[in-house]
Amino acid sequence: MGRYRFLNSCFLFLINCGFAFHLTAGTVHVGKEGHTNSIAGALQTVEVGDSVIVHEGVYHETLVITIPVVLKGVGSPVIDGGNQVDVVSIFADSVVVEGFIIANSGKSSLKDYCGLKINKGVAGVVVNNNIFTDNSIGIFIQAAEDCRITNNRINTSLAEGPLIGNAIHCWKSKNLAIEGNHIRRHRDGIYLEFVSNSIIRHNNVAKCLRYGLHFMFSNEDDYLYNIFRENGAGVAVMFSSHINMLYNTFDNNKGGASYGLLLKDISYGKIAGNRFTRNTVGIFMDGGLSLTLQENVFSENGWALRLMASSVENSFTRNNFLGNTFDVITNGASEKNYFSENYWDKYKGYDLNRDGIGDVPYHPLSLFAVISEYTPAAMLFFRSFLVNLLEQAERIIPTVTPRNFADNKPAIRQYAL
Repeated sequence: MGRYRFLNSCFLFLINCGFAFHLTAGTVHVGKEGHTNSIAGALQTVEVGDSVIVHEGVYHETLVITIPVVLKGVGSPVIDGGNQVDVVSIFADSVVVEGFIIANSGKSSLKDYCGLKINKGVAGVVVNNNIFTDNSIGIFIQAAEDCRITNNRINTSLAEGPLIGNAIHCWKSKNLAIEGNHIRRHRDGIYLEFVSNSIIRHNNVAKCLRYGLHFMFSNEDDYLYNIFRENGAGVAVMFSSHINMLYNTFDNNKGGASYGLLLKDISYGKIAGNRFTRNTVGIFMDGGLSLTLQENVFSENGWALRLMASSVENSFTRNNFLGNTFDVITNGASEKNYFSENYWDKYKGYDLNRDGIGDVPYHPLSLFAVISEYTPAAMLFFRSFLVNLLEQAERIIPTVTPRNFADNKPAIRQYAL
Protein backbone atom coordinates (compact mmCIF):
# COMPACT_ATOMS: atom_id res chain seq x y z
CA MET A 1 0.00 0.00 0.00
CA GLY A 2 2.81 2.41 0.87
CA ARG A 3 4.49 1.69 -2.42
CA TYR A 4 1.22 2.39 -4.25
CA ARG A 5 0.84 5.70 -2.46
CA PHE A 6 4.41 6.63 -3.38
CA LEU A 7 3.88 5.81 -7.07
CA ASN A 8 0.54 7.64 -7.05
CA SER A 9 2.21 10.71 -5.51
CA CYS A 10 4.94 10.61 -8.15
CA PHE A 11 2.32 10.32 -10.89
CA LEU A 12 0.34 13.31 -9.57
CA PHE A 13 3.56 15.31 -9.27
CA LEU A 14 4.42 14.62 -12.91
CA ILE A 15 0.88 15.53 -14.01
CA ASN A 16 1.05 18.84 -12.13
CA CYS A 17 4.45 19.61 -13.56
CA GLY A 18 3.18 18.85 -17.04
CA PHE A 19 0.11 21.04 -16.46
CA ALA A 20 2.28 23.92 -15.25
CA PHE A 21 4.57 23.50 -18.25
CA HIS A 22 1.55 23.55 -20.57
CA LEU A 23 0.38 26.83 -19.04
CA THR A 24 3.73 28.55 -19.65
CA ALA A 25 4.89 26.86 -22.87
CA GLY A 26 2.46 28.91 -25.01
CA THR A 27 4.07 32.26 -24.13
CA VAL A 28 7.39 33.64 -25.30
CA HIS A 29 8.79 36.89 -23.90
CA VAL A 30 10.96 39.21 -25.99
CA GLY A 31 13.33 41.76 -24.41
CA LYS A 32 13.76 42.69 -20.78
CA GLU A 33 15.35 39.38 -19.71
CA GLY A 34 12.97 37.44 -21.93
CA HIS A 35 13.64 34.35 -23.98
CA THR A 36 15.06 36.37 -26.88
CA ASN A 37 15.72 39.92 -28.03
CA SER A 38 14.26 39.39 -31.51
CA ILE A 39 10.55 39.43 -32.29
CA ALA A 40 11.17 37.72 -35.64
CA GLY A 41 13.21 35.06 -33.85
CA ALA A 42 10.41 34.47 -31.36
CA LEU A 43 7.87 34.06 -34.17
CA GLN A 44 9.95 31.22 -35.58
CA THR A 45 9.67 29.24 -32.34
CA VAL A 46 5.97 29.57 -31.46
CA GLU A 47 3.10 27.31 -32.40
CA VAL A 48 -0.51 27.97 -33.35
CA GLY A 49 -2.33 29.92 -30.64
CA ASP A 50 0.81 30.89 -28.71
CA SER A 51 1.53 34.41 -27.46
CA VAL A 52 4.58 36.57 -28.01
CA ILE A 53 4.90 39.22 -25.30
CA VAL A 54 7.24 42.02 -26.37
CA HIS A 55 8.60 44.33 -23.67
CA GLU A 56 9.50 47.98 -24.11
CA GLY A 57 12.40 48.90 -26.35
CA VAL A 58 13.15 49.60 -30.00
CA TYR A 59 13.26 46.59 -32.33
CA HIS A 60 14.83 47.31 -35.74
CA GLU A 61 13.25 44.54 -37.74
CA THR A 62 10.37 43.63 -40.06
CA LEU A 63 7.94 40.84 -39.25
CA VAL A 64 6.21 38.16 -41.31
CA ILE A 65 3.50 36.29 -39.40
CA THR A 66 2.46 32.98 -40.94
CA ILE A 67 0.58 31.22 -38.11
CA PRO A 68 -2.21 32.34 -35.75
CA VAL A 69 -0.51 34.00 -32.76
CA VAL A 70 -1.06 36.80 -30.31
CA LEU A 71 1.60 39.52 -30.59
CA LYS A 72 1.29 41.85 -27.62
CA GLY A 73 3.41 44.82 -26.64
CA VAL A 74 4.04 45.83 -23.03
CA GLY A 75 5.24 49.39 -22.45
CA SER A 76 4.69 50.44 -26.10
CA PRO A 77 7.67 48.75 -27.76
CA VAL A 78 8.67 50.17 -31.15
CA ILE A 79 8.92 48.04 -34.29
CA ASP A 80 11.04 50.17 -36.62
CA GLY A 81 11.02 49.04 -40.26
CA GLY A 82 13.99 51.23 -41.16
CA ASN A 83 12.22 52.74 -44.22
CA GLN A 84 12.61 49.49 -46.13
CA VAL A 85 9.47 47.38 -46.78
CA ASP A 86 6.22 46.55 -44.94
CA VAL A 87 6.93 46.60 -41.21
CA VAL A 88 4.44 43.84 -40.27
CA SER A 89 2.97 41.40 -42.83
CA ILE A 90 0.22 38.98 -41.81
CA PHE A 91 -0.45 35.81 -43.81
CA ALA A 92 -2.46 33.86 -41.20
CA ASP A 93 -5.96 33.91 -39.75
CA SER A 94 -6.82 34.99 -36.20
CA VAL A 95 -3.65 36.98 -35.56
CA VAL A 96 -3.80 39.65 -32.83
CA VAL A 97 -1.42 42.65 -32.87
CA GLU A 98 -1.79 44.92 -29.86
CA GLY A 99 0.13 47.57 -27.95
CA PHE A 100 2.96 48.52 -30.36
CA ILE A 101 4.43 51.58 -32.02
CA ILE A 102 4.85 50.55 -35.67
CA ALA A 103 7.01 53.00 -37.57
CA ASN A 104 9.02 53.76 -40.70
CA SER A 105 7.76 51.56 -43.50
CA GLY A 106 9.29 51.80 -46.94
CA LYS A 107 8.58 54.97 -48.91
CA SER A 108 7.81 54.84 -52.62
CA SER A 109 5.52 56.46 -55.15
CA LEU A 110 5.37 53.14 -57.06
CA LYS A 111 4.79 50.52 -54.33
CA ASP A 112 2.27 50.47 -51.49
CA TYR A 113 4.50 50.03 -48.45
CA CYS A 114 2.69 50.05 -45.13
CA GLY A 115 3.04 49.75 -41.38
CA LEU A 116 0.88 46.63 -41.24
CA LYS A 117 -0.51 44.58 -44.09
CA ILE A 118 -3.25 41.95 -43.89
CA ASN A 119 -2.82 39.86 -47.01
CA LYS A 120 -5.21 38.12 -49.38
CA GLY A 121 -7.44 35.39 -48.03
CA VAL A 122 -6.79 36.15 -44.37
CA ALA A 123 -9.65 36.30 -41.85
CA GLY A 124 -10.22 37.22 -38.22
CA VAL A 125 -7.22 39.51 -37.65
CA VAL A 126 -7.40 41.99 -34.76
CA VAL A 127 -5.24 45.15 -34.79
CA ASN A 128 -5.92 47.00 -31.56
CA ASN A 129 -4.45 49.88 -29.58
CA ASN A 130 -1.33 50.51 -31.64
CA ILE A 131 0.41 53.67 -32.81
CA PHE A 132 1.35 53.89 -36.49
CA THR A 133 3.75 56.69 -37.31
CA ASP A 134 5.68 57.75 -40.41
CA ASN A 135 4.48 54.90 -42.59
CA SER A 136 3.44 55.43 -46.20
CA ILE A 137 0.19 53.52 -45.61
CA GLY A 138 -0.75 52.89 -42.00
CA ILE A 139 -2.83 49.69 -42.30
CA PHE A 140 -3.52 47.89 -45.59
CA ILE A 141 -6.27 45.23 -45.73
CA GLN A 142 -6.22 43.31 -48.99
CA ALA A 143 -9.02 40.85 -49.89
CA ALA A 144 -9.56 39.85 -46.26
CA GLU A 145 -12.64 39.39 -44.08
CA ASP A 146 -13.87 39.49 -40.49
CA CYS A 147 -11.01 41.75 -39.37
CA ARG A 148 -11.16 44.33 -36.55
CA ILE A 149 -9.12 47.55 -36.68
CA THR A 150 -9.77 49.28 -33.36
CA ASN A 151 -8.43 52.07 -31.14
CA ASN A 152 -5.29 52.79 -33.14
CA ARG A 153 -3.55 56.16 -33.57
CA ILE A 154 -2.30 56.70 -37.11
CA ASN A 155 -0.29 59.70 -38.28
CA THR A 156 2.66 60.67 -40.39
CA SER A 157 5.12 63.54 -40.57
CA LEU A 158 5.95 62.88 -44.23
CA ALA A 159 5.94 66.06 -46.29
CA GLU A 160 6.23 64.73 -49.86
CA GLY A 161 2.74 64.18 -51.27
CA PRO A 162 3.58 61.25 -53.62
CA LEU A 163 4.97 59.24 -50.68
CA ILE A 164 1.95 59.73 -48.41
CA GLY A 165 -0.62 56.95 -48.58
CA ASN A 166 -3.89 56.37 -46.77
CA ALA A 167 -4.09 55.77 -43.05
CA ILE A 168 -6.42 52.75 -43.37
CA HIS A 169 -6.66 51.33 -46.88
CA CYS A 170 -9.12 48.47 -47.52
CA TRP A 171 -9.60 46.68 -50.82
CA LYS A 172 -12.04 43.93 -51.81
CA SER A 173 -12.86 42.93 -48.24
CA LYS A 174 -15.98 42.23 -46.21
CA ASN A 175 -17.29 42.10 -42.66
CA LEU A 176 -14.73 44.61 -41.36
CA ALA A 177 -15.02 46.62 -38.14
CA ILE A 178 -13.03 49.88 -38.17
CA GLU A 179 -13.70 51.53 -34.83
CA GLY A 180 -12.26 54.12 -32.46
CA ASN A 181 -9.23 55.07 -34.55
CA HIS A 182 -7.56 58.49 -34.33
CA ILE A 183 -6.16 59.53 -37.73
CA ARG A 184 -4.13 62.55 -38.80
CA ARG A 185 -2.23 63.86 -41.85
CA HIS A 186 -2.44 60.98 -44.31
CA ARG A 187 -3.71 61.27 -47.89
CA ASP A 188 -7.13 59.76 -47.17
CA GLY A 189 -8.01 58.89 -43.60
CA ILE A 190 -10.09 55.78 -44.34
CA TYR A 191 -10.23 54.46 -47.91
CA LEU A 192 -12.57 51.63 -48.90
CA GLU A 193 -12.89 50.05 -52.33
CA PHE A 194 -15.12 47.02 -52.96
CA VAL A 195 -15.76 46.65 -49.22
CA SER A 196 -19.13 45.27 -48.11
CA ASN A 197 -21.10 44.51 -44.96
CA SER A 198 -18.74 46.50 -42.77
CA ILE A 199 -19.06 49.01 -39.94
CA ILE A 200 -17.00 52.19 -39.55
CA ARG A 201 -17.70 53.73 -36.16
CA HIS A 202 -16.36 56.28 -33.64
CA ASN A 203 -13.31 57.25 -35.72
CA ASN A 204 -11.78 60.73 -35.46
CA VAL A 205 -10.20 61.84 -38.73
CA ALA A 206 -8.68 65.29 -39.27
CA LYS A 207 -6.15 67.24 -41.34
CA CYS A 208 -5.81 64.66 -44.11
CA LEU A 209 -4.51 65.94 -47.45
CA ARG A 210 -7.55 64.77 -49.38
CA TYR A 211 -10.57 62.96 -47.89
CA GLY A 212 -11.22 62.05 -44.29
CA LEU A 213 -13.30 59.14 -45.61
CA HIS A 214 -13.33 57.96 -49.21
CA PHE A 215 -15.18 54.91 -50.43
CA MET A 216 -16.21 53.54 -53.82
CA PHE A 217 -18.11 50.45 -54.96
CA SER A 218 -18.75 49.58 -51.31
CA ASN A 219 -22.28 48.44 -50.53
CA GLU A 220 -24.30 47.68 -47.40
CA ASP A 221 -21.92 49.44 -45.00
CA ASP A 222 -22.68 51.49 -41.88
CA TYR A 223 -20.84 54.70 -40.92
CA LEU A 224 -21.73 55.76 -37.39
CA TYR A 225 -20.59 58.46 -34.91
CA ASN A 226 -17.44 59.44 -36.82
CA ILE A 227 -15.85 62.90 -36.80
CA PHE A 228 -14.37 64.29 -40.04
CA ARG A 229 -12.79 67.69 -39.45
CA GLU A 230 -10.49 70.02 -41.44
CA ASN A 231 -9.73 67.57 -44.22
CA GLY A 232 -8.55 68.91 -47.57
CA ALA A 233 -11.60 67.80 -49.56
CA GLY A 234 -13.94 66.52 -46.84
CA VAL A 235 -15.61 63.12 -47.37
CA ALA A 236 -16.35 61.42 -50.72
CA VAL A 237 -18.87 58.63 -51.22
CA MET A 238 -19.06 57.20 -54.74
CA PHE A 239 -20.74 54.45 -56.77
CA SER A 240 -22.26 52.61 -53.81
CA SER A 241 -25.68 51.55 -52.59
CA HIS A 242 -27.55 50.61 -49.43
CA ILE A 243 -25.39 52.60 -47.04
CA ASN A 244 -26.23 54.16 -43.69
CA MET A 245 -24.41 57.32 -42.55
CA LEU A 246 -25.75 58.13 -39.10
CA TYR A 247 -24.72 60.59 -36.34
CA ASN A 248 -21.46 61.70 -37.94
CA THR A 249 -19.88 65.15 -37.75
CA PHE A 250 -18.58 66.91 -40.87
CA ASP A 251 -16.87 70.06 -39.66
CA ASN A 252 -14.74 72.84 -41.13
CA ASN A 253 -13.86 71.17 -44.42
CA LYS A 254 -13.12 74.22 -46.55
CA GLY A 255 -11.69 74.97 -49.96
CA GLY A 256 -12.57 75.56 -53.58
CA ALA A 257 -13.11 71.82 -54.14
CA SER A 258 -14.04 70.82 -50.60
CA TYR A 259 -17.26 69.37 -49.20
CA GLY A 260 -18.54 68.16 -45.92
CA LEU A 261 -19.93 65.18 -47.85
CA LEU A 262 -19.75 64.48 -51.59
CA LEU A 263 -22.34 61.96 -52.83
CA LYS A 264 -21.65 60.69 -56.35
CA ASP A 265 -23.96 58.04 -57.86
CA ILE A 266 -25.25 56.81 -54.50
CA SER A 267 -28.56 54.96 -54.20
CA TYR A 268 -30.89 53.56 -51.55
CA GLY A 269 -29.23 54.87 -48.42
CA LYS A 270 -30.02 56.74 -45.23
CA ILE A 271 -28.19 59.86 -44.08
CA ALA A 272 -29.58 60.88 -40.71
CA GLY A 273 -28.61 62.54 -37.45
CA ASN A 274 -25.45 64.08 -38.90
CA ARG A 275 -24.03 67.56 -38.29
CA PHE A 276 -22.64 69.62 -41.16
CA THR A 277 -20.96 72.72 -39.77
CA ARG A 278 -18.68 75.40 -41.25
CA ASN A 279 -18.03 73.58 -44.54
CA THR A 280 -17.73 75.23 -47.92
CA VAL A 281 -20.54 72.87 -49.01
CA GLY A 282 -22.43 70.74 -46.52
CA ILE A 283 -23.60 68.08 -49.00
CA PHE A 284 -22.89 67.99 -52.73
CA MET A 285 -25.17 65.42 -54.36
CA ASP A 286 -24.65 64.32 -57.95
CA GLY A 287 -26.52 61.23 -59.07
CA GLY A 288 -28.26 60.52 -55.77
CA LEU A 289 -31.18 58.11 -56.05
CA SER A 290 -33.80 57.24 -53.42
CA LEU A 291 -31.80 58.57 -50.49
CA THR A 292 -33.40 59.52 -47.18
CA LEU A 293 -31.89 62.58 -45.52
CA GLN A 294 -33.55 63.35 -42.22
CA GLU A 295 -32.86 65.00 -38.88
CA ASN A 296 -29.51 66.42 -39.96
CA VAL A 297 -28.20 69.83 -38.91
CA PHE A 298 -26.73 72.16 -41.54
CA SER A 299 -25.19 75.19 -39.86
CA GLU A 300 -22.82 77.97 -40.94
CA ASN A 301 -21.96 76.40 -44.29
CA GLY A 302 -21.37 78.34 -47.49
CA TRP A 303 -23.87 76.13 -49.32
CA ALA A 304 -25.79 73.73 -47.10
CA LEU A 305 -26.97 71.56 -49.97
CA ARG A 306 -25.94 71.50 -53.62
CA LEU A 307 -28.41 69.27 -55.41
CA MET A 308 -27.63 68.48 -59.02
CA ALA A 309 -30.35 67.72 -61.57
CA SER A 310 -29.12 64.12 -61.85
CA SER A 311 -30.36 63.47 -58.29
CA VAL A 312 -33.96 62.23 -58.13
CA GLU A 313 -36.44 60.65 -55.72
CA ASN A 314 -34.58 61.79 -52.64
CA SER A 315 -36.37 62.76 -49.44
CA PHE A 316 -35.33 65.67 -47.16
CA THR A 317 -37.34 65.79 -43.94
CA ARG A 318 -37.01 67.27 -40.45
CA ASN A 319 -33.59 68.81 -41.06
CA ASN A 320 -32.38 72.08 -39.49
CA PHE A 321 -30.93 74.75 -41.80
CA LEU A 322 -29.20 77.37 -39.64
CA GLY A 323 -27.01 80.31 -40.58
CA ASN A 324 -25.95 79.05 -44.01
CA THR A 325 -25.05 81.54 -46.71
CA PHE A 326 -27.23 79.55 -49.13
CA ASP A 327 -29.48 76.76 -47.94
CA VAL A 328 -30.00 75.03 -51.30
CA ILE A 329 -28.69 75.41 -54.83
CA THR A 330 -29.50 73.32 -57.89
CA ASN A 331 -28.89 73.34 -61.63
CA GLY A 332 -32.32 71.88 -62.41
CA ALA A 333 -35.98 72.12 -61.45
CA SER A 334 -35.63 69.24 -58.96
CA GLU A 335 -39.31 68.38 -59.21
CA LYS A 336 -38.52 64.75 -58.42
CA ASN A 337 -37.11 65.39 -54.94
CA TYR A 338 -39.20 65.78 -51.82
CA PHE A 339 -38.78 68.46 -49.12
CA SER A 340 -41.04 68.42 -46.07
CA GLU A 341 -41.09 69.56 -42.44
CA ASN A 342 -37.60 71.04 -42.49
CA TYR A 343 -36.70 74.02 -40.32
CA TRP A 344 -35.36 76.98 -42.31
CA ASP A 345 -34.10 79.93 -40.29
CA LYS A 346 -34.81 82.22 -43.26
CA TYR A 347 -38.49 81.28 -43.38
CA LYS A 348 -40.75 84.29 -42.77
CA GLY A 349 -44.10 82.50 -42.81
CA TYR A 350 -46.74 82.14 -40.12
CA ASP A 351 -48.65 79.41 -38.30
CA LEU A 352 -52.21 80.52 -37.61
CA ASN A 353 -53.46 77.14 -36.41
CA ARG A 354 -50.37 76.60 -34.24
CA ASP A 355 -49.67 73.07 -35.40
CA GLY A 356 -45.94 73.76 -35.74
CA ILE A 357 -46.11 73.78 -39.54
CA GLY A 358 -45.97 76.97 -41.60
CA ASP A 359 -49.17 77.87 -43.40
CA VAL A 360 -47.37 78.91 -46.59
CA PRO A 361 -44.69 76.93 -48.44
CA TYR A 362 -41.04 77.90 -48.23
CA HIS A 363 -38.93 78.26 -51.38
CA PRO A 364 -35.32 77.74 -50.25
CA LEU A 365 -33.79 78.41 -53.66
CA SER A 366 -32.99 82.12 -53.84
CA LEU A 367 -32.57 84.15 -57.02
CA PHE A 368 -29.01 85.11 -56.15
CA ALA A 369 -28.12 81.47 -55.48
CA VAL A 370 -29.25 80.62 -59.02
CA ILE A 371 -27.32 83.56 -60.50
CA SER A 372 -24.13 82.73 -58.61
CA GLU A 373 -24.36 79.09 -59.68
CA TYR A 374 -24.05 80.10 -63.33
CA THR A 375 -21.94 83.23 -62.78
CA PRO A 376 -19.60 82.79 -59.79
CA ALA A 377 -18.26 86.34 -60.19
CA ALA A 378 -21.68 87.60 -59.10
CA MET A 379 -20.67 86.83 -55.51
CA LEU A 380 -18.98 90.23 -55.53
CA PHE A 381 -22.46 91.73 -55.22
CA PHE A 382 -23.62 89.47 -52.39
CA ARG A 383 -25.73 91.33 -49.79
CA SER A 384 -25.78 94.48 -51.92
CA PHE A 385 -28.88 96.67 -52.09
CA LEU A 386 -29.52 95.70 -55.71
CA VAL A 387 -29.42 91.98 -54.94
CA ASN A 388 -31.78 92.40 -51.98
CA LEU A 389 -34.20 94.30 -54.23
CA LEU A 390 -34.08 91.54 -56.86
CA GLU A 391 -34.67 88.90 -54.18
CA GLN A 392 -37.79 90.69 -52.95
CA ALA A 393 -39.12 91.01 -56.49
CA GLU A 394 -38.47 87.30 -57.15
CA ARG A 395 -40.44 86.31 -54.06
CA ILE A 396 -43.46 88.32 -55.24
CA ILE A 397 -43.32 87.36 -58.94
CA PRO A 398 -41.09 84.29 -59.45
CA THR A 399 -39.50 84.24 -62.89
CA VAL A 400 -36.22 82.37 -62.47
CA THR A 401 -36.51 80.06 -59.48
CA PRO A 402 -38.66 76.95 -60.07
CA ARG A 403 -42.02 77.13 -58.29
CA ASN A 404 -42.06 73.39 -57.60
CA PHE A 405 -38.83 73.63 -55.62
CA ALA A 406 -40.49 74.08 -52.24
CA ASP A 407 -40.99 72.75 -48.74
CA ASN A 408 -44.78 72.70 -48.46
CA LYS A 409 -44.72 71.97 -44.72
CA PRO A 410 -41.88 74.04 -43.24
CA ALA A 411 -41.37 73.67 -39.50
CA ILE A 412 -41.92 76.79 -37.43
CA ARG A 413 -39.54 75.77 -34.64
CA GLN A 414 -36.02 74.43 -34.77
CA TYR A 415 -35.71 70.72 -33.96
CA ALA A 416 -33.74 69.64 -30.91
CA LEU A 417 -31.28 67.43 -32.76
